Amino acid sequence: MTNKILLIRPQNIYSYNNYPALNLISLGTQLERAGFKVKIVNCAFESEPLKTIENELKDSLFAGISILTSEVPDAYDLVRFIKTHSNIPVVAGGWHCTLFPEQMADSEFIDYVVAGEGEEHILDIAGCLKNGQRGVRKIYEKKIVDLESLPLPDYSIDRDIERFISSYLTDKLSEYVRRPMRWLPYESSRGCPSQCTFCINTVTNNRQYRKKSADKVISEIVYLVKRYRLTHLKFVDDNFFVDINRVRNICQGIIDNKLNITWDGECRCDYFNEKMLNDETLNLCKQSGLVQLTLGIESGSPHTLKVMKKGITTEQAEHAVSKCNMYKIIARSSFMLEIPGESLGDIKKTVTFINRLRRYPYFTCGTGTFRPYPRCALTVKLLKEGYLVEPASFSEWTNRDIIDIYTSAEYIRPWQANGRYSESAAYYLNMESMVRLGNHQIDNNIDRLKNNIFTLLAKARNRLMFYGLSIDKYLYRKFLINFYKRRSNLEKSGSYPLSCVGED
Repeated sequence: MTNKILLIRPQNIYSYNNYPALNLISLGTQLERAGFKVKIVNCAFESEPLKTIENELKDSLFAGISILTSEVPDAYDLVRFIKTHSNIPVVAGGWHCTLFPEQMADSEFIDYVVAGEGEEHILDIAGCLKNGQRGVRKIYEKKIVDLESLPLPDYSIDRDIERFISSYLTDKLSEYVRRPMRWLPYESSRGCPSQCTFCINTVTNNRQYRKKSADKVISEIVYLVKRYRLTHLKFVDDNFFVDINRVRNICQGIIDNKLNITWDGECRCDYFNEKMLNDETLNLCKQSGLVQLTLGIESGSPHTLKVMKKGITTEQAEHAVSKCNMYKIIARSSFMLEIPGESLGDIKKTVTFINRLRRYPYFTCGTGTFRPYPRCALTVKLLKEGYLVEPASFSEWTNRDIIDIYTSAEYIRPWQANGRYSESAAYYLNMESMVRLGNHQIDNNIDRLKNNIFTLLAKARNRLMFYGLSIDKYLYRKFLINFYKRRSNLEKSGSYPLSCVGED
């Protein structure tokens, strides 16, 4: 019986592929530690993904596929292809399977579904199949994994890992880190204890905070920085700062080991207080290389913040941004417009609030219209009111229009009373922040001038809160398409450095 296992990452409908599949790398590490041989196929990097998969199926024990909702169309085609070209079992996991395990298990193309964390479940399934037995059940329910006992993910399992390490992040932080940047995502904890009504952690009961010890984190970071010659580390924890003493110890460990890296992570605004992110701690974080914090501010309307159960105030949000600015830490802030029940007045309060925060040079923001993540409280309300229809099967989720309604960041949705205004506001707020294309990415003076003109027009629109007659939005989109098309052609010809390619 073969001991080779094929792990697959499908393509998503937005052609976004800037982060390595850390979940597959973690699963692969567990499997290889148990004596299995793992092959990861990232379909976005394959010129003929089906042909590649067909060749890999010939000597594989099973195929595992991780699925996000935006990856469902490609994932559906892939598993159907696997089942029609081989007899090997298909194991499906990822966020979409965690949200809809029963739907996925009903598919004729899927043999086993893993809901939640899969490091232990994947070993159980592999062991059964290796011994010629079937898995003990069709759906492997959510199981909490002890992070302290997990091995450090072996990033080299992904043969494309160097491509990710040297890829370019369009984060604002790219203006402030040394280049060429070499980076990797790193997970030191899982879960978030907050109760935000729009968040997938609340929906999937992922509010139990689990962590690696500071000593384990420091040991792993030291290895990664030296092994891959990293200059930057991106903490992808749901909420890195829950245990502030652990954070302080990690920062001190980075300093003591003279790692000379920069790093970034996510943080709540209400953590900026005397007990948690006080001046002493912020100074320590800065010394250790902290260059950016992602702040989930979400709204400038007190009413909307209450609907979201965000648990913060606009005063706390501005305090967090001002503290970041004081320590020259980028406050990468997220906002949402058109939360169900928002009035035009609420939306304009958010735009006004963002305009006010622009006075802090280290503030930047990404803004989108509300995405009704499946099963969250606000989405359930929309379903009951008839504004949404939830697909009843894996195959029904392959509809592009349905996926856009649930996942697109800038989209006019059926329940939005001010959809066109909000969609344009989000677009111009992002344009002013240069989240799609920053001047630090542009070598051509003419392109930089064009980008500055679009940014100035967006700034004027945002201050006036006028989003009609948007011919400049059309021209900006055309400019972006042409810019990235030229960049892509240069990369293919070898005339452009790989480290300047990609979007975050």
